[in-house]
Amino acid sequence: MRKETAFIIGFLIFTMTTAALIWWVALPNFKPVVLPEVASGTIEVGPMRRNHVLDAEDIHTLNDWLKAHKSGWGPVSRTPPSSGDARFVLKDANGVDVLAITLWTGISAADWNDTVFVESPDGTQVHMQNFSTKEFAPLRMIVDGFPFRHSAFP
Repeated sequence: MRKETAFIIGFLIFTMTTAALIWWVALPNFKPVVLPEVASGTIEVGPMRRNHVLDAEDIHTLNDWLKAHKSGWGPVSRTPPSSGDARFVLKDANGVDVLAITLWTGISAADWNDTVFVESPDGTQVHMQNFSTKEFAPLRMIVDGFPFRHSAFP
């Protein structure tokens, strides 16, 4: 075998092995995010984390919003500036925790406005997405429906 042929074969093996390794590591992040149907839940709002039970209308709004936003969720790539402005803990019809949603509604940091984090109950899968003001509006309406003391701008 000539040196040039051996070099080309070695280069191809190295290139294909590297590409296969990258896909093997990256492929788990490309799984679709499963957003289940929720039946009940609570919301914690404001800096004091006041806890409220969601009513049937709020659950209906959340289910409609989740159905409309099944794609575009990316893995968390940066650390959020705080623990969020509101947090939903959602349960299925059997009363089992199925989803936790954390919202940034405003002043944490300008680039975090209208950002949603969706995480599994055990915290092993966390995905985030930024939304336009229009797309985020139904979630903001739910949060604003519960009175809490808003913090001032820094």
